[in-house]
Amino acid sequence: MCSIFDSQSFNANLFFPRQDTALTPRNCDDIQVEIEPDIMIHVRRHPSTEARFSLLFFHGNGEIVSDYDNLAEHFNAMGAELIVADFRGYGRSTGFPTLRNSLEDAHKVFDHLKSTGKFKEKVCIMGRSLGSAPTLELCANRSDVTACILESGYADPIPLVERRGLKIDKTTPEEDALFNNSEKIRLVKCPLLIMHGADDFLISPHEAKLNYDNAGSKKKHLEILEGVGHNDMMMSGSYFTTLKQFFDTWSSL
Repeated sequence: MCSIFDSQSFNANLFFPRQDTALTPRNCDDIQVEIEPDIMIHVRRHPSTEARFSLLFFHGNGEIVSDYDNLAEHFNAMGAELIVADFRGYGRSTGFPTLRNSLEDAHKVFDHLKSTGKFKEKVCIMGRSLGSAPTLELCANRSDVTACILESGYADPIPLVERRGLKIDKTTPEEDALFNNSEKIRLVKCPLLIMHGADDFLISPHEAKLNYDNAGSKKKHLEILEGVGHNDMMMSGSYFTTLKQFFDTWSSL
């Protein structure tokens, strides 16, 4: 039986790709990862000789790689060499995005960056909103990921479907294994930080709490940021403070 998560009606309403017309910043490393013939994923690396680790970032819906160009120096200052990956069809990437291929592509992007020497010795994966899906796909299935961060991530895929105006009564075991973040996170054993806005009305903070409760990591922290919602997390005074504390603690292990 075909899964609703593979249907065009779901994925066409889930993803909101946009093109990247911004100029490429100086001193960045633009990488095109071949996923399959005629399908390329654009990845942008912001090199830092002083960084202690690599931070592979999967952005949220409607965002693109260049949206994070001005934030690279903030992450670099915290010891992270920022690497941002697009979904298919976003920015300078080609193809049509689906939730399933976003998970498959994450492995190919990771493998390419690792095999071409683009990673530091330690690699943290961070995902915002919809980017939490490929983030957990990597963190749950790879021993070479050393830390995980979820920002405004979803837990249960059923509300994800219903927010698209579709109906689903329950998920199958296969769908849970692939798309249910609150189940997949049980397999995450590396240090974990979950950040969520207290006023997030798109993805409830209760979903962050569910992910936290189910997480398999022994070193995990949940931070609910007061006064911010889904798309303004960085406006919280504790956003970068929380990240830096996690980076400093984890990277020194």
